[in-house]
Amino acid sequence: MGRGMYRGSPYGHYCPGMQWGPYGLRKPVSTVEQAKQVIDVYLAETGQKLAAGNITEKNWYFEAEILDRNKTVIDRVIVDKRSGRIRSIY
Repeated sequence: MGRGMYRGSPYGHYCPGMQWGPYGLRKPVSTVEQAKQVIDVYLAETGQKLAAGNITEKNWYFEAEILDRNKTVIDRVIVDKRSGRIRSIY
């Protein structure tokens, strides 16, 4: 599989719980730790062994690497600080 190509419907499923909606959390995310939690919960729903890697904070969003089970970067995503939305940037 190449970059950004893994099974499932990336960033389009609903996350579990009433506070979640399509594409992630439906409330502001203000810290790197919160962004990691949002990504980890979402990735757990894919059924694959994917994890959030390095996360950097930008003005309006957090940028994170998505790692496969071999710790290879397969995608980069952003988590919008205002909405909690997760979106691939590849």
